[in-house]
Amino acid sequence: MTERISPCLLQPLSAPPLRRLLLALALLPALPLAAQAQDSASQAGAPAVVVVHSANNANTPIALRLAHQLTPATLASDSSHRRLIDSLHAMLDEYPDVLKARAALESAGHDVNSARGARWPTFKVGTSSGDAQMRQGQRSNYTTVNAEVRLALIDGGAIGAGIRSAESSQAAQSSVLYGTRQNVLLDGLTAMLELQRFGSKAGIASESARIIGQLAQLEERRAELGAVGRNDLRQASSRQASARAQQHALESQRMDALARFTRYFGFSPENGWLPELHVPRQWMPAQESLALQAAESNSSELQEIQQQIARASAEVERSKAQRYPTLAAVVTHNRDPKGVLYADGTRYGVELNWNFGNGFELRDRILKAINELQAQEAQQESVRRQVRETASAAWGRAQAGRQREAQLADAVREARSAFEGRRRLLEAGRGSLSQVLDAQLDMQRLMLDEADAIYDQRINELRLVRTTGQLLPQQPPEHWLDMLFAQQATPSSSSLPTEQPGQERTQPPAAPMEPGRPDRRPEQEAFALAAARGQPPRSSSAPMNSRTVISAQRLQLRLEPRLDPQQLALPQNQPVTTTARW
Repeated sequence: MTERISPCLLQPLSAPPLRRLLLALALLPALPLAAQAQDSASQAGAPAVVVVHSANNANTPIALRLAHQLTPATLASDSSHRRLIDSLHAMLDEYPDVLKARAALESAGHDVNSARGARWPTFKVGTSSGDAQMRQGQRSNYTTVNAEVRLALIDGGAIGAGIRSAESSQAAQSSVLYGTRQNVLLDGLTAMLELQRFGSKAGIASESARIIGQLAQLEERRAELGAVGRNDLRQASSRQASARAQQHALESQRMDALARFTRYFGFSPENGWLPELHVPRQWMPAQESLALQAAESNSSELQEIQQQIARASAEVERSKAQRYPTLAAVVTHNRDPKGVLYADGTRYGVELNWNFGNGFELRDRILKAINELQAQEAQQESVRRQVRETASAAWGRAQAGRQREAQLADAVREARSAFEGRRRLLEAGRGSLSQVLDAQLDMQRLMLDEADAIYDQRINELRLVRTTGQLLPQQPPEHWLDMLFAQQATPSSSSLPTEQPGQERTQPPAAPMEPGRPDRRPEQEAFALAAARGQPPRSSSAPMNSRTVISAQRLQLRLEPRLDPQQLALPQNQPVTTTARW
């Protein structure tokens, strides 16, 4: 980007004072431009660009220095990220399903305490009163007080089996609580992704309606001039109304997703406020066999059924222990003031009891416990197969979704190129509005499909890591959930527009366009999906920067033509050029 200056215009500038004066005049606009750049950067939430010039050496070129500033946009992003993380932790502790599972776990803990307390002595105090006939043939009333202490010495293993049964039941409830917290976290993150999905799709429909409106205005001017008819204009109005209707339908679905999000997180976010979610790469299994192995070893459902089998086995042992006699040590003290029934004193002894029942009740109780154990073992195999099926299906959906996302990204890029080509032909007077509308409709349909593919893929990845136990480990490290919102997306597929020869590079917006915001260029429509991707393009051209972390800041630079001091220092009889520099 150079501009030739005639040598004759520079002949009077041969004297050094005039050269310095010209250099000073060339550098004079740098001061207001630097102040304007700093003010605009402070307002836009980006680092300020400061122009530094040495006054000692007049031939020193201008240097740009990046001045880092803490902007309001960065503070808002950090605040939203912190609030979302706090809401996630509160949801894992205070959601009703979690509270219900925790209450069941505490109840099972009380059963364990009761079962262990059976080994301790039992105390019993009672009184009785009535009328009895004495040996002398006379009748006399009586009132007695009894106190008894009993300690089981031999019980056939019934107490130990009861303790093991209660502990297994408590462990099973602990697995239920762990699985409930995982499911609540998965449902909450899915609700957040669904809210972002419909918000992005509504932004695409709104941007499409805006583009159709611009095309309709251009066609209306041509129709007023008599160059074309009004059939294509009517078609454009119909397409715009259809896009608006689709936008309202998507907004309705977004409100449903917002209500579900509020149910889990307890607050309603603003548009574009939620950070982007990316499953970390280290959470994802490398192979299907590793996914199946991790699912079996970390499945809360398998752990629960294993504890249920242990409880059923302990119940069988306790039922069989009731066939044996029991031996207990007994200390009894009786108080009878009139001596009608007992003589005052304390009795020490042991009791041997053997409860035979009617011969059928005990047998049926043992058979029932055995059948329950067999049912739990069969259920374990069923749960294992279901866990393997879920893990295999999640792995397959994740792999297919990745390919689907990549293919739709390529399709959107080609459709965008076709739309831009049709629009340029229309502007040059070599095409029709109908062809442009068809190309725009194809691009809009593919972009909506791409948005579905992106968020479906993220949901599939969340379900996969939930199955493998990586979404929420039993003992998660500190800031474990922060990794979901600070990880860069996998660059396997990219749907950002790539730089083509003769085509302008576009910078995708950070969020879908909302009413009241400045209009964006049509090629920037990519429009509302850039924030959902956060991925660099796959082309070999110069990479574009996209916001992949919440606190990312953009550098705003302005290209201004300036006179190069090195060019002014050349001999005056040679052509002099002005060079444009950043």
